[in-house]
Amino acid sequence: MCEKILTRSLMAVVSLLWLSAFSVGLRAQQHEMKEEMLPDRAMGVSRYGFNDTVSQIQKAIEAQGMMVIQRIDHQAMLSMVGVKTKGMLTLEFFHPKYGKTLVENDHRAGIEIPLRIVVMESDMGVMFTYRKPSVTFGQYQKLKSLGQELDGVLAKIADAVAKK
Repeated sequence: MCEKILTRSLMAVVSLLWLSAFSVGLRAQQHEMKEEMLPDRAMGVSRYGFNDTVSQIQKAIEAQGMMVIQRIDHQAMLSMVGVKTKGMLTLEFFHPKYGKTLVENDHRAGIEIPLRIVVMESDMGVMFTYRKPSVTFGQYQKLKSLGQELDGVLAKIADAVAKK
């Protein structure tokens, strides 16, 4: 019961930071988690610790020809207001070739970039989550194929750290 209350409290903090809410657990908890996940999100459990997960995701982003634009350390920001958390970091990334496609087909979608992966550490392990590009760009008629292509790119990035 206390674990569920703690999980829901963490989800509220994460939501305020535009992060996806998630937790780690046994298979039964993972089933429950999938029910709570927003349908536009993908998530996974890392086979690495927090720092190695961040490092491996960054390497995988670069291996896919993408550029890491920014690292946002939510743990450090929350500590500024007295909130103590385990590791929590967002990697923002993109590539100008996809930006070119976006601008040539529907410049309104510029608000959707860069792409982001959030890595969060909990007592039960390290999780990562991201918004599915097919959903993000699927709302723009001329960018549906871009979204599907980027789904494949993010799946490869996720596979680099996902627990199998």
